[in-house]
Amino acid sequence: MNDVLDLSSIVIARQPIFDRQYQTYAYELLFRNNSEDNAANFDQFDGDLATTKVINYSFLEFGIDNLIGNHLAFVNLTRNFILNGDPLPFAGDRVVLEVLEDIEVDDELITAVRKLAHHGYHIALDDFIFHESLRPLLEVASIVKVDILSLSEAALREHVEILKTYPVKLLAEKVETKAEFELCFELGFEYFQGYFFCRPNIVE
Repeated sequence: MNDVLDLSSIVIARQPIFDRQYQTYAYELLFRNNSEDNAANFDQFDGDLATTKVINYSFLEFGIDNLIGNHLAFVNLTRNFILNGDPLPFAGDRVVLEVLEDIEVDDELITAVRKLAHHGYHIALDDFIFHESLRPLLEVASIVKVDILSLSEAALREHVEILKTYPVKLLAEKVETKAEFELCFELGFEYFQGYFFCRPNIVE
C-alpha cells in the first residue's frame, strides 16, 4: 500500500450478522482500496486500511446511521490501531471492536484492550482458537467469533465447552451450509455470519 492513501478510493462493504431469531443483529464493516486488483474481494481485506483516518473518513462520509441503521457495527482493528489509542468517531455502544486473530498478544495489548472495554466499547475476538495466553482477553471480551471451517466438529464442540465458562456470547462465522448453521444453533451459538445467509455487499 502506498504511504499516501487516497481516501476517496476506499470502498466499504458490510456483511450482516444474525441472531437466533434470524434478525439482523449487526453488520461487519470491511474496507478495501478500490485501486487494488482484488478490490471486490472482502474476504481478505487489507488490515492496514483499518486505521483511524480511514474509519473516520468512512463514518463521516456515509454517516453511521446510513452504514448500520440502528444496529451495531463490527470493525476490525490492527495491533497498531489498538496500541495507538487514537480517538474513535463513534460511541462505544454503536460498535464492536474486533481483535484480529493474528495480533501478537502481550501485556501491552491486553492493557490497551482493557482500556477500550473500560471506555464502553464491546470487544470481540476474531477467528478464535483457544490458547492459554488468550485467557486475559476472554475476561474482557463480549463476543467470541469462531471460524467454524477451521475446526473439526469435535474441536468445535470442545471450544464451545471452554468458552461457555466465560461471560461471552458466541458468534459462528463462515457458516456456508444449512447443516453448519443447524450444528452451531444446536451448540448454542447466539450469532451467525457467513455465505449461507449473505455475502458482503458494497455500500454505495
